[in-house]
Amino acid sequence: MIAAMMRFIASIVVALVVSAVALLVAALLLDGFDVSTVTFPVLVVEFAAILLIARLALETVIDKNVHILSSFVGLIGAFVALVVTDVLSDGLSIDGVSTWIFATLIVWGGMLLAGLLFGAALFRRIAGEDRRR
Repeated sequence: MIAAMMRFIASIVVALVVSAVALLVAALLLDGFDVSTVTFPVLVVEFAAILLIARLALETVIDKNVHILSSFVGLIGAFVALVVTDVLSDGLSIDGVSTWIFATLIVWGGMLLAGLLFGAALFRRIAGEDRRR
């Protein structure tokens, strides 16, 4: 029970860190992608929660045997999360079609890269699974 709770907490922490990194990278690289520094922590929580819900919804719609479509779940989820966060939050502003396209690609790629680079290690550490046996 405690291990399951630690894994859940680790998942949340990793999602928040990866979302923050991805949003910051997009804000640094795109002129039309503006993030409010005052509301950034709230924006990260909103974005991570919306992304999680969007990904879960998309994963239930896509058949697990369709490998090509399932690889796009993260990309589509990033776009949906950006749209919903932009609509619901005053802390994010995205202007222009090209900014939307590049923001989606940068956020998705940044989350993928951050997850690959430190997500698994951070998850294991928080979940307490990196202890030497």
